[in-house]
Order: sequence, then C-alpha cells, then structure tokens
Amino acid sequence: MITAAWLSLTTFAASAGATSTPTGFHGHVTIGPLQPVCHVGTPCDGPAKRVTLTFTKPNVVRRAVTTTTGAYRIVLPAGFYTVRANRGMRIKPARVWAHRGYDPKLNFAIDTGIR
Repeated sequence: MITAAWLSLTTFAASAGATSTPTGFHGHVTIGPLQPVCHVGTPCDGPAKRVTLTFTKPNVVRRAVTTTTGAYRIVLPAGFYTVRANRGMRIKPARVWAHRGYDPKLNFAIDTGIR
C-alpha cells in the first residue's frame, strides 16, 4: 500500500532533480576550403580549431571558443543574434534565433575565401 507521505516524498525527489534546458546552441564548426585545389579522397574542409564565435544582439555579446575538434557550446539569453568568427571571411548561418528553453544542435561553416 502506498502512503501519502511516500507519494509526497517521491514527488518532491523527482521535482528536485529536474532541471530546465538552458537556452543556447551546441554543435560543430567547419572551415574551408583549406587549399586552392581539392583532390578526390582528401577533404576540402576540416574542423575549425580554437576559433572564437561571437554572438551579438543589442546590449549582449557572448563568445564561445571551439575545441580541437571544432565543437562548441554556448548559453545565451533568448533572442536574435548576429554571429561572427575570428577566422575566415564568412560564416553560415550568420544570424540565429535562440529560443527560450531550447539548446539545439547548430553547426556552422566558415568560408576561408580560398579559390
């Protein structure tokens, strides 16, 4: 038989362990082309190692630095952001929307401009 005290205790324990999802993004960043001529069997792009991504909206600037594998994670206040990278010429996507309570995977591609 389940008692009211046990039910209250388990409900409290379940709610105490619950966490809310942070607002932000995570994923990988690639950069390329890395050479003027791409060869079959050789990747033309690679992970963007130790690149700083800057997310900007009015009165908010946040930065994330990628790992050696190009991975990043950032927590942001909800809103519309312009994204820039400290390497390369362009980044796609360059504008993103951070939805409150969501932390989706979002990959970026940086164009080096090598042609």
